[in-house]
Amino acid sequence: MFKFFLSKKFLINLAAAIVFIVIVIWSIFKYIDSYTLHGQSTSVPSLEGLTVAEVEKILEEKKLRYTILDSIYLEKADKGVVLDQNPLPDELVKEGRNIYITVSRVIPPSIAMPDVVEMSQRLAIAKLESYGLKVKTEYIPSEFVNSVIMQKVNGKEVKPNQKVKLGTTVLLSIGSASDEKVLVPYLIDLTKEEARHRIFESSLNVGIEDYTDCKCVTPEDTLNARIYRQSPVRSSSVPVTMGTSIDLYFTCDTSLIHANEPDSTANTPNE
Repeated sequence: MFKFFLSKKFLINLAAAIVFIVIVIWSIFKYIDSYTLHGQSTSVPSLEGLTVAEVEKILEEKKLRYTILDSIYLEKADKGVVLDQNPLPDELVKEGRNIYITVSRVIPPSIAMPDVVEMSQRLAIAKLESYGLKVKTEYIPSEFVNSVIMQKVNGKEVKPNQKVKLGTTVLLSIGSASDEKVLVPYLIDLTKEEARHRIFESSLNVGIEDYTDCKCVTPEDTLNARIYRQSPVRSSSVPVTMGTSIDLYFTCDTSLIHANEPDSTANTPNE
């Protein structure tokens, strides 16, 4: 029996088996190395703010691919650019890796127009803004004071459930007593959204929105800019006709906010 293990035939078979096992193991490692692209990793570039065409060119140079995972509409974002990506910038990935991107939509989606007729002005504005719509108001003589008489887009009446684009401006016709007067609110140091709500609550309209002296650098700065001047100014004794437009002047320079305030107790905010 022991002589068999020392025989020439056994040793040849043993050597062949060892060679076969070595070849199999080498082949497996070679396949794994090829499949995982071992040693061929690359850094993921930052794609945020780039167009799809720019993304395609950059990723092609890095031997990477991309897939548009989602597209969303943001009014203040540049259109057709990357908003988010996965994997994140500077992560190491294998060549050929798929980069998933979210891009901003060029065309706003359509939504069903809500029905705000007969609602109070405040509720109607809140509802329309919650749907992503903009609001302007006009005042018409009516026995239904402070209620929505009609809702219009581009000068035409729009019916409930009619399709409109997200971000569309809806003009609300609000009932008011003939020649009714209201006081102008104090708007200095308010943001755009804060001022809009206070103006609408006073049954007035937003007029010019001037950013000439804004001195804002980023879109976020513009969004957070504050009012340093308004026209007409607030007065506790001189009312204006309901529906009057209030012009607003914005700045990011806090030194301007009170610089143009008249030195008069008639133009100070309510205590």
